[in-house]
Amino acid sequence: MLGQIALIAFAQRAPDHVFGFQMFNASSELKITLYRQIHMYGKPYRLSVQHAAWQARDKNKVTHAFRWNDRVHDGVLGQLDTFVHASYGLDAQLFRLQFALNDVAAHIPDDAETDALVAVVETVKNGRERATVELTAERP
Repeated sequence: MLGQIALIAFAQRAPDHVFGFQMFNASSELKITLYRQIHMYGKPYRLSVQHAAWQARDKNKVTHAFRWNDRVHDGVLGQLDTFVHASYGLDAQLFRLQFALNDVAAHIPDDAETDALVAVVETVKNGRERATVELTAERP
């Protein structure tokens, strides 16, 4: 019984409300635009990631191909540059997106050009409020 009470209490504090009950699902949407942050001529620049893929050189100047969907298999987070339904709400998807950014940034060792991955997320909360959120994952 104490375990169930603990799960219920935890569910309301967790960003994705895991183990929580929501009678009505939020009807929010989000659109993720992914960028690579690089340094060129001593200044930071953002390069748009087109079609969820990019090419970059390693330390030996050999070019490699990278794909967002090689590491991100989620149906919502895997779709870039298009509005999709924010399953479990915006907070949950932004929480998961930050983890996805961190994971991809940590698993592209052959990309010596990218300093960080940046997601610019356009959100529409329940069909009304529009906002833009920016998430960043620095390379380790």
